[in-house]
Amino acid sequence: MTVHVFIGPTLSAADVLAVADRAVVHRPVRHGDLLALDTGAADTVLIIDGVFHQTAPVRHKEIIDVLARRTRVIGASSMGALRAAELWPYGMEGVGLVFGMYAQGELDSDEEVAVGHLPSGEHRQLTVPLVNVRWTISNAVTGKALAAEDGATLLNAARTLHYTERSWAAIVHTTRRLHPAAAEAAIRLREFAERHPDLSDLKRRDALLALSHCAAPRTAASFPGFTPAWMVPRTMYLDRWRGTYRPAVRDRRTAAVSELDVLRFQQLYAPDFPLRYRRFALTRIAGVSPASTDDGGNDSGLVRAALEAADQRGVSARTLPHSAWSYWLTPREQREGGPEHRLSTLLVRSFRSAPGAVPFHDAPAELRGTDEVWAASADAVAAADRLNEQMARTGERRTPRHLPLPLVRRHLADTWRVEEPAALTAVARDRGFISLGEAEDAARRFVTLRRARGDRRPEAPAY
Repeated sequence: MTVHVFIGPTLSAADVLAVADRAVVHRPVRHGDLLALDTGAADTVLIIDGVFHQTAPVRHKEIIDVLARRTRVIGASSMGALRAAELWPYGMEGVGLVFGMYAQGELDSDEEVAVGHLPSGEHRQLTVPLVNVRWTISNAVTGKALAAEDGATLLNAARTLHYTERSWAAIVHTTRRLHPAAAEAAIRLREFAERHPDLSDLKRRDALLALSHCAAPRTAASFPGFTPAWMVPRTMYLDRWRGTYRPAVRDRRTAAVSELDVLRFQQLYAPDFPLRYRRFALTRIAGVSPASTDDGGNDSGLVRAALEAADQRGVSARTLPHSAWSYWLTPREQREGGPEHRLSTLLVRSFRSAPGAVPFHDAPAELRGTDEVWAASADAVAAADRLNEQMARTGERRTPRHLPLPLVRRHLADTWRVEEPAALTAVARDRGFISLGEAEDAARRFVTLRRARGDRRPEAPAY
């Protein structure tokens, strides 16, 4: 069992390990971080802190994806409390007062928990979150250190400050400017917070409570309105995010290489990828499993099943206009080959999982190839990225996106052993690209590496 804890300004790594010494501590959660985790039913993910201003925040669908793996997900204190208040009907557990206030509608603004902090390292907190100001005022009033009417005035003064500027000193200064009569009360509140850190940092209190909660037994969710996460419909965006952020191979050399990175490399360079993609597309069109149409390496049964399925949907050689044939097939292909081969080729090249969508969003098992080739491809992607980084240091315009288009197109022509633009487009579509332009954009990342290696032919073990 592994406990993954995403923290930043609210707690330090030392704070976490003091309570859960075997926890895996991560930076504040952001878009993609959860999808990169390899978790199962025995694991726990605790979300405390997360980013939302500097980069994209963690999406709700990402958390639901983790919940659908039967992984326990707990949220508290900050970003975790926000997401738990939104996702508890799907099994996410919320802990603490901050979560309770959001879930009951007492708080409704992200700014309540937002703080300014250093961007890396310990993510040291630089400002005071509004929810902590609320709690400090409440405790000061209860402890007779502050009058209730002064508390309301100080809270209004704190609200006028942006979260990146809100500090106890700034609250005192703002109160003195806006409400001079309450200036002394602001000073007393600041002193109360300094004397009683345990009564002025609600977010830290909730975070420590949530850490302790991780050790408590997990209880099955059962209440009116509960919807198991695995029943929530998946979207093409989630599939794309999974392929983009899930590591292709879990080792240090290829840590930054995703499944889609490797699949894209094979899409460009694996000699057998067109065959893989053809079976993948025909299987999806036919609506059958690959095993049910296995003819010992001959895909004639699969082709017939796909053509029959297409015909039932009104797509056949009789119904297709001439413009469709000229768009998807080269002039030579329109003249040669049997009618079944021509139509199946057109179906494969025009295949989309949804109207206007790309052919695949993640990395389907049928397209991955052997484990050995997959691992070697991941090494090649990592090597390309290292080489591109080295080249970028030598000049402002020494990056893949600055490569001349004729050079990239020549690279593909040499790799695929075709010359004519129409043939290049056909090969790109046979490899699952929507267009030649998409293939060229993908190839830019690898041109420098292939040239450095002598631009080996794809038959060579150059992965």
